[in-house]
Amino acid sequence: MGYSITQTSASDNQEELLSLINRNFKKSDTQWFNWSHNQNPFGDNFCWLAREDAAGQLIGSTGLLTRRISCDGKSFVAGQAEFINIDEEHRSAQAALRLQRALISHLPETDFNFVYGMTDEAAAIFKRCRYKEVGTFQHWVKPIRSEYKFKDKIRSKILRKSASTLIDLAMRAYSLESRTFLTHRNKVNFDAPIDGRFETLFSNHSEGVVMVERTRDFLEWRFRKDPNTRFHVMTLESYNQELLGYIVYVMGETGRKGDYAAGIQDFFFKDMKSLKLMLTAFCNHCRQVGLESIVINYFGREEVMKLFSRFGFFQRHAETKVFIYANPKNKEFDSEAILDPNRWHLTNAELLS
Repeated sequence: MGYSITQTSASDNQEELLSLINRNFKKSDTQWFNWSHNQNPFGDNFCWLAREDAAGQLIGSTGLLTRRISCDGKSFVAGQAEFINIDEEHRSAQAALRLQRALISHLPETDFNFVYGMTDEAAAIFKRCRYKEVGTFQHWVKPIRSEYKFKDKIRSKILRKSASTLIDLAMRAYSLESRTFLTHRNKVNFDAPIDGRFETLFSNHSEGVVMVERTRDFLEWRFRKDPNTRFHVMTLESYNQELLGYIVYVMGETGRKGDYAAGIQDFFFKDMKSLKLMLTAFCNHCRQVGLESIVINYFGREEVMKLFSRFGFFQRHAETKVFIYANPKNKEFDSEAILDPNRWHLTNAELLS
């Protein structure tokens, strides 16, 4: 079966693309489409369409999202490879390969220094297109209350409550937040605005980290203008209102056992001490409001993941892999730094739904 690939703009093909997205991901919201495809704060996106030669029907698409990446304290323009969206009956390697090869063949015509992509289903396609694998996203879970895990095992509500209370006390005693204390010199705000301090925090403390620039415009677009999700912002501040760190989260994210969870979508911090204090405040808050677990998707530094473990988070199996493809036109860009997973900082902020 033959396919033709064309480069276009998402806005020029909105009706067809929305139909394709709705067929495969059950999304038909024009507000979400305009937000995700047409309002990128870093610049215009690129789009490729795959059509069946015989009927000319749109059967697949992919895109390249413009991003600004901080690496070694310098700003670089990069592209984030969007998911490959293909109708089920056409999910052979041919259509997906042709879409991805069209994307990377266009790279020398752009100012992008490299492309990075995150996928759990198209890893083989990325490898065949000679992307380099950097590593795998980690999915972390911290249980706070254990009763929901016994619903199918202990029928008696009294026995279930008694058993879970003892386990909850043991989990709390083990976790680092029970041995960490905030002082009067620190202030925690669970309803914080996104202001210029976020950009200052990023500018002052992102050296040595590879990550999408946390500009005020990007954070506002990603977490305040998303038409479908309500995000909460927690900040840790010093006595003189210096921003030491922030956590963006959602409430009510459902876990595998139907638990009522907090999902951390993004976070950044001044130093490891600030992250430790911030996680302490956040874990205690989640316990106070009756949440049963906290979940985080993260790809990056080992010291951050070690701290997660000390707070009682454990890893669940994850398959979302991170790939990069360097622009062959840019001979001066050193891609070695971005091949080290210990230098990255990726969160759900990059995993657009």
